[in-house]
Amino acid sequence: MLVKTKAIVISATKYQEKSLIVKCLTRSDGIKTYFIYNAFTGKNNKQKSSLFQPLNQLEIEAFHKNKGNMEKLKEVKLYYPYQNIYLDIVKTTITLFLSEMLHNILKEEGKNEALFDYLENALQWFDNHNETHNFHLIVLLQLTKYLGFYPQNNTNQNIYFNIFEGIFSSQTTLQSLSIEESELLKNY
Repeated sequence: MLVKTKAIVISATKYQEKSLIVKCLTRSDGIKTYFIYNAFTGKNNKQKSSLFQPLNQLEIEAFHKNKGNMEKLKEVKLYYPYQNIYLDIVKTTITLFLSEMLHNILKEEGKNEALFDYLENALQWFDNHNETHNFHLIVLLQLTKYLGFYPQNNTNQNIYFNIFEGIFSSQTTLQSLSIEESELLKNY
């Protein structure tokens, strides 16, 4: 089946001398793995390896067989060209860290449009702002909402976050964060 969708590159691994294996988060199907033959060679090659940099936002047209194997790309183009991420060493480092984390966290479970939209918007925000040194921490914290283990019980009466239990509570324990730290966690 031919599918046209947006995708975010999670990782790209060189295979033999000329090819790439690319893991992408797609809006239409979730995590998909693609085999890019001759990614480094060929004059008429439209699928250049530079398109598959970590967390690049692409628009792809691909053949999805949905049999658990690697899929084939028909056409690839850059959907959102980053203006600052690859020019700033701090942003590049954060991007590489997030790419590695997402590669290990996200598994092939099916489509999750809310997760895709969150990552797409967060990366575009990251590209356009300068004070972003804790961006990766905020993204990882927000990812817990989409992965199903974001802290619960964060009402006004529950002001202490219990690290051991993973919930907010009204009682302080040895495993609780301070009121200020708990409030910071509630705000994100």
